[in-house]
Amino acid sequence: MVFRPELSWEFLSADEITAKGIRAVRNHVRHVKEASPYYRETLSQVEPDDLQTAEDISKLPCTDKQTIARRTRDFRAVSLEHIVETVVTSGSTGKELMVSLTASDLDRLAFNEALSFHGAGVAGSDTAHIFTSLDRLFIAGMAYYRGLSELGVNTCRIGVLPPRMQMHYLRLLPPTVIVGVPSFLRKLAHQLNDEGFDTRTAGITRIFCIGESLRSRDMSLNALGNSLEELYRAQVFSTYGQTELQVAYCECTALCGGHAHPELVYTEIVDEEGRPVADGTPGELVATPLGVEGMPLLRYRTGDITFKISETCGCGRNSCRIGPILARKAQLIKWEGTSVYPPAITNALDEFDEIEDYVIELKSDSTQSDYVAVHAAVAPDMVPSISERVRANARVTIPILVSNAKTIESLRGAGRKKVKVVDLRKNPGSVGSATPATPDPSA
Repeated sequence: MVFRPELSWEFLSADEITAKGIRAVRNHVRHVKEASPYYRETLSQVEPDDLQTAEDISKLPCTDKQTIARRTRDFRAVSLEHIVETVVTSGSTGKELMVSLTASDLDRLAFNEALSFHGAGVAGSDTAHIFTSLDRLFIAGMAYYRGLSELGVNTCRIGVLPPRMQMHYLRLLPPTVIVGVPSFLRKLAHQLNDEGFDTRTAGITRIFCIGESLRSRDMSLNALGNSLEELYRAQVFSTYGQTELQVAYCECTALCGGHAHPELVYTEIVDEEGRPVADGTPGELVATPLGVEGMPLLRYRTGDITFKISETCGCGRNSCRIGPILARKAQLIKWEGTSVYPPAITNALDEFDEIEDYVIELKSDSTQSDYVAVHAAVAPDMVPSISERVRANARVTIPILVSNAKTIESLRGAGRKKVKVVDLRKNPGSVGSATPATPDPSA
């Protein structure tokens, strides 16, 4: 497959992108009504030709994870002989979801990632190391590999290995680009530097980070992002995606939000009732992936809180962008009569290189509050400083329990992701009688 970035709509005018997007959603609704058993039932009273404006689209019903989990087969829109790949979600916020892809879906996935890397300045002259899993039905590693390959990049499927093996491959095939989870890359840099490998002079120029936010609400780098840039002397780029969407939002060279590729996804930010909110206002990301054959979705509620940026980007693209993920709706914590999102805690913890590992444990309490504790692999004499920083950032006092890496790993369980929040509550994310709070500005 030949990469043709000129096929993207991103450099069209904002009005042209809007018009094409509405027409694409109209055609998408027509398609899912015919091909998807679930949407044939759900949209039985919807006439595609009635969808003429963004407001019309905002009145369509949303789809959520729970519905897909209950009725996965009804979302499949092709026969089994057309399915060439099955991936699953990590299950970090609920039940694992299976997603079926056709050969065309895989090509679409590659085009999306190629557009993202191309927009961030990656070219065929680069060498890239992928430091994420490429097994266990994980979509992201596969998507990065296909997208980088489509750009003509020498792409090395390294995975997550012990530090000395990572160092071997870094010396064998020196990369200019690396892709991985920020907290892993930071820990790896410290380990490599301890072994005598200077990550600052390794020739890495770009780092693409998944799974954790790198930026604060004002778009400045947070502690984790700053740490990576200092450790590698490289520019960091944030990329966001969900398995179900089969699409990603990635920062470009202007570093001011993750671009939506409008020919591949129709993007909305909505309030609790599913109504669009103004640019810059935090709300839930709702996305309609376009051009998907195997498992098409309509107005999918991601559960992630962010905001939309619609003005022309410094790179010249007119496609809308999303800000950093400020929080996950399901992880809202009720504590001491107020509401706190985990990023207000994790951003504070990420400032301490002395913390080897940590996890936030959430449990149901007998009262209207949650039980919250931070388990941290750290020296006991660091606890007062950490506690004070968390209190300053989250505006509440959270217990800091000294632990070790092995115990923390056991708390996470056998999931694929190295999660920072273990949520054992019976009814997670319910605000109850706590004072409502918007996502923390420092998140």
